[in-house]
Amino acid sequence: MCRAMAAKETIPGPGRLADEYQALQAVLDSPSFRKNPRLSALLGYICEKYFDGTADGIKEYSIAVDVFQRPDTFDQTTDSIVRVEFFRLRRKLREFYEKAGAEQTLEIVIATGRYIPEFVDRASKQPVAEEAVKAKQEPTPENTDPPVLPVHPSAVRNNLVARYATVLATCLLVAAVFWLKRPDRASVNSVSSPTSAALAALPSGTDVRIRCGYPRPIFKDQNGNVWTGDQYFSGGTMTELPNQHIDRTRDPQLYLTLRAGTFSYNIPLKPGTYEMRLHFAETTYSPTSTLGGGENSRVFDIRLNGQLLLTQFDIVADAGANTADIRVFKDVHPGPDGMLRLDFSGVIGQPILNAIEIVPGLPHRLHPIRMVAQNGFVVDKAGNLWSPDTYFSGGQLAADKTDISGTEDPALYAGERYGNFSFALPVDQGTYALTLYFAEKYFGTNVSKTGGAGSRVFDVLCNGVALAKNLDIVKEVGPGRAYQRTFHGLHPNAQGKLLVSLVPDINYALVDAVEVEDEAP
Repeated sequence: MCRAMAAKETIPGPGRLADEYQALQAVLDSPSFRKNPRLSALLGYICEKYFDGTADGIKEYSIAVDVFQRPDTFDQTTDSIVRVEFFRLRRKLREFYEKAGAEQTLEIVIATGRYIPEFVDRASKQPVAEEAVKAKQEPTPENTDPPVLPVHPSAVRNNLVARYATVLATCLLVAAVFWLKRPDRASVNSVSSPTSAALAALPSGTDVRIRCGYPRPIFKDQNGNVWTGDQYFSGGTMTELPNQHIDRTRDPQLYLTLRAGTFSYNIPLKPGTYEMRLHFAETTYSPTSTLGGGENSRVFDIRLNGQLLLTQFDIVADAGANTADIRVFKDVHPGPDGMLRLDFSGVIGQPILNAIEIVPGLPHRLHPIRMVAQNGFVVDKAGNLWSPDTYFSGGQLAADKTDISGTEDPALYAGERYGNFSFALPVDQGTYALTLYFAEKYFGTNVSKTGGAGSRVFDVLCNGVALAKNLDIVKEVGPGRAYQRTFHGLHPNAQGKLLVSLVPDINYALVDAVEVEDEAP
């Protein structure tokens, strides 16, 4: 059963317990949590266990079954729904205490690798212990002493039953909807229809995502990110395109609206360092278009805060036609007036832009890229979120039921992309490390009962340079075992990409997960 604590009425009773109830109420009563019943239910569930004094019984399995309505056969090695939702819950709590909850005296903290909530005095808040953050064992609660309570927690809870009945009913309804729509495999890729509840709101936190030329208020992509409709612009025209294939993306709809002409965006930002991504796709000029064209059909300049960012930019020359082209920039800052200004001016034809994405950045470093060859998210034992793979061209997804040994994160190897394929990984200028994750789940295993070393051999290239020749996973580590290869000192090509190609020699090439990390000091 999915249960949540009341969020509106003051809890009677003196002492620490009443303060902790009030801290929980403040979170659940905030607009961001009201609009997210799934995370509210999760937070209410673990806090109820805490107030009951039964927090030591919180397990990944019980959360999956009780909160997310997973069946009794739930397997945490292949279904990471709990770790994914806790990743989101921790992020949502941080956003709350940075904004609406900035004046709260108690903060609810959930340490990485654990599921027990802690109520921390903000004035004396200490960083989470390093060993907890870097925990490599299965994320189960450690033995902790229950809080000292002024009254028996079950007695206080009995006084609250009537008060959160309405919230409970709402939560049950939400759980029923999730049950009816729940896929057989774990996935958080569902796309919700836009609603009028957040007509003028930017996405929560300091992220800014704008779908250019989009006339409606909200667009939700396949990763669950919320994009606003077009705003902060001057000049240009909005264009909606017919449905068509866009290569190298799981979100072709993002590239089917655009702003075209001579235009600019003036985006308000708080002071700080940001990472910016500009999204393009050339759908007008291509060899197959009735208008003809290709390279040199549309060329334009882009300026950031008055400084030239891209000169004589040609989308077709950069990525090809009908292909998602993402240019990423680190160390982006608003101007002295608190605005980030982008100006687009034509050289040949009209400039276009499909989307703008601005997220808090790391000084002189890009955020890591972490992707799994699966349709769902994975959170590893270190608490890192891995998204479904994108940026690919070619290949197919597969998931053979093979147990993987030699790793503490078997969920990373639950699927694979196989065939003759490539990834165009967008990065800024700099030096990068690329780690590829492999496991042979077919040849030499109980799935095929045939083959072994020499059955699958392939090459790995980056920007046309061979990183590994004649790679044979079974020869390296045997079947059903995790295998990693890390390549250091890689630089992007002139198009701002690490173009990673996996080319078959014998049978198909494959990869299970891809990671890119900035090696800036």
